[in-house]
Amino acid sequence: MVNKAIVKNVLSGDTVILRGKPRPNGPPPERLLALSNVQAPRLGNTTRPDEPFSFDSREFLRKLIVGKEVSFVPEYTVPTTQREYGSIYLANGDNVAELAVKSGLLKVREGGKAMTEEVEEVVEKLLDLQKQAQDAKLGIWSDDQEKGIRQISFTFEQDGHAFLNKYKKQPLNAVIEQVRDGSTFRVLLILPDKSQQIITLHLSGIKAPNCKRDNVEDSVSEPFGEECKFFVESRLLQRGVQVILEGVAQSGGQSFVGSIQHPAGNIAELLLSQGLAKCVDWSITLATCGPVVLRNAERSAKEKRLRLWRDFVPSATSHKNANEFDATVVRIVTGDTLIVKPSGNKSATERKIQLASVKQAPRGAGTSAPNSKSRDLKEVGYQFEAREFLRKKLIGKNVHVTIDYHKPAQDGYEAKDCATVMLGHHNIAEQLITRGLATVIRHRKDDDNRSHFYDQLLIAEKKAEEEKNGIHSTKELPVVRIVDASENAAKSRQFLTFLKRSGKKIHAVVEHVANGSRLFVWVPKENCRLSFVLSGVRAPRVGRTANDKSEPYGQEALDFISQKCLQHDVEIEVENVDKVGSFVGSMFVNGENLAVALLAQGLGYIHEYSADESHYVNQLYGAERDAKTEKRGLWAEYSEEEETVDNSQPSGPNREYIDIVVSDIVSGSHFYVQKITDEIPQLEKLMTDLGQYQNGRPADPAFKPRVGENVSAKFTEDDCWYRARVRRISHEGIEVLYIDYGNSETLPSSRIRALPENFKQLKAQAHEAILSFVQSPSRDEDYGIEAVERFRDLTANKQLVANVDARENGALCVTLYDFNKSTSAEESINLDMVRDGQAFVTPKVRYARGNETIVKALQEAQEEAIRRRRGMFEYGDITGNDDITDTRHY
Repeated sequence: MVNKAIVKNVLSGDTVILRGKPRPNGPPPERLLALSNVQAPRLGNTTRPDEPFSFDSREFLRKLIVGKEVSFVPEYTVPTTQREYGSIYLANGDNVAELAVKSGLLKVREGGKAMTEEVEEVVEKLLDLQKQAQDAKLGIWSDDQEKGIRQISFTFEQDGHAFLNKYKKQPLNAVIEQVRDGSTFRVLLILPDKSQQIITLHLSGIKAPNCKRDNVEDSVSEPFGEECKFFVESRLLQRGVQVILEGVAQSGGQSFVGSIQHPAGNIAELLLSQGLAKCVDWSITLATCGPVVLRNAERSAKEKRLRLWRDFVPSATSHKNANEFDATVVRIVTGDTLIVKPSGNKSATERKIQLASVKQAPRGAGTSAPNSKSRDLKEVGYQFEAREFLRKKLIGKNVHVTIDYHKPAQDGYEAKDCATVMLGHHNIAEQLITRGLATVIRHRKDDDNRSHFYDQLLIAEKKAEEEKNGIHSTKELPVVRIVDASENAAKSRQFLTFLKRSGKKIHAVVEHVANGSRLFVWVPKENCRLSFVLSGVRAPRVGRTANDKSEPYGQEALDFISQKCLQHDVEIEVENVDKVGSFVGSMFVNGENLAVALLAQGLGYIHEYSADESHYVNQLYGAERDAKTEKRGLWAEYSEEEETVDNSQPSGPNREYIDIVVSDIVSGSHFYVQKITDEIPQLEKLMTDLGQYQNGRPADPAFKPRVGENVSAKFTEDDCWYRARVRRISHEGIEVLYIDYGNSETLPSSRIRALPENFKQLKAQAHEAILSFVQSPSRDEDYGIEAVERFRDLTANKQLVANVDARENGALCVTLYDFNKSTSAEESINLDMVRDGQAFVTPKVRYARGNETIVKALQEAQEEAIRRRRGMFEYGDITGNDDITDTRHY
């Protein structure tokens, strides 16, 4: 009876294993079949050598029928061995045994039991074919028997690393002799010198489920282990492939990790995509195809929940929903942790970020921190170098932060946001690891809370290990010693001499800011740490605890100086030391005198004694005078309290008149204006050119607007292009502020484009403004719409005159005049709004002094509106007869 089957593998030149059709609940049946009436030379093993031409005989049969469907006829079974014998035929009808005998790779078996007439005919034909091979001296009939003996090592007894270095990354011809599980194979390598070596090969980057081992009792297959094994056997067993050795397995011995190249594709990628294997971190970076291909294949199986991933639940902090933002690096905390401040929002709070999947270098033995006995510092290891690398790279720089995962608080450690920090196109964590200044955290196998660029980090670490960089070096750990020169007055005077001797500015790094005028700096050249006091200035004191109240503007001064110079490279000029050992002198950031900058902002007072001794005395006093004139910071009330005026003359309003038009209305007292200047014609031309530019070209699909960025925006009402600034990005769209008009709206990304540099030269024309001394309800409050409509009636399509009474939080506080109607300083649009009951008076604003006549006129108008029940006063006095001091305008 003729049967059909697939040849699973060839055991020798005369014996094969046949595989039947797949079964629904398990692997297909198998049967061993030996070719009848012939005999092949015996293959060798660890205990005996090959017989001549035994491998050639096996290879002839393997190349002829492995993996192919054949027909076979079982003929008889030997009772003692239960071995089944028969004939195998190719698809074209050729008898496999006859082909092998004709090639001189099988010997006809004669004698034995009595043969039937049909069998005698078969044997006679085989003998005729054998006679032809003998006459041609083919195969086993060759005179040169040595030619049929291969040079093979069945066990690996060489140095694994030396063997790897010799053949690493070279495609080697090979045959997969055995599939132990879906990712582990027994491989016959055919080396360039024609010698052969048996090794165990693990696929790089993946791990398949274990299968039951026949030689191990009680061993069981893991879920999907047998399915995975069959999947690989049907594709690779005894197939000719090329193997690329990439590393030594963790178990060592004769085990290697590598990739298998087959014309049909990458078996590792295929297993992952079918959910039959999982990625492993320790070897994925070695894979020739690269980790990205393997990770993507695994991700595809996860999303489809195939096999091993049937119970997969996506992590709550999946990469698709990662929180991304731009930020400025303000401080380096440790070798893997930094503090950033999100960009585009002045009120945004600082955030502590740990580099995702990164662990800082360990602290070396012998490290000592400042203590009661000595304030000198000794650091052993690479932590100091790592902090300095991050400081020089990042401090004050704009970076892009992607939150990869959140690490909850545990074991006394605070919760942390773990993120990838990009400076331009460079991953800071990768650069840190490449220099050997940090290591990669080994996450659990199924832990998705890891860096987006985890594989690149592993590759960087491997490179650092090979180059023996940083912590991977065999050299002694570096030691950093920093002397505290301000430990006491006597010690500081010793350092004072050579710090002043050079007469030049000295490079230093600001390590800590205690308050606006006292800092702690490190001087690299001298390896010393100084307590440094800015000469010529005294900053307000900052409270040390929650219950210790700071002096006015103390925190503002601290924040200003911290933003300017904390962890920045600076230059110092040392002038003297004080009685407690602090050094007194001048500090420069990018050439700017820090004390002068502090005084100019009104965040400090002149310290007369040290100012008079300073080389920069004129600059210091000049900066304070400017702050007083501009009423900055501590001098906000200076002009009213200190300025000498002629008491015989009544106080009048501040006179700063500008011509304006109202461009957008937020509420009845909050709006945006354009100043009537020669820049208005420039704006009109710019709008025309911008429209022509954007309408004449397609959108850039790669453009992604960021918060705070100036862009081109297509206004909904007229479909024209205008300049705008991105305020917020959310699932609802992109909120923009039109910087030349003051209005805002939320747009889809399709109506946002990049703004070319030549359209950014003209400054924004819209200026935020509020009505001085009065306030209207916001638009969404009662009477808010009525107030907006009344203000529009008074200002729409009119050129007005505005007197700027003050500036607060970037907004102009103005009294508006319609010069066609106003006859005095009191007769203003502010007054009209109050008189009509659309605004109420706020007399306690800081700029009210000196404008008493205007405020009085407003209060009288308010009393009249209350009596006549106008606008918001239709139900009486809503002010409660108390002075209104609320100065909010939105």
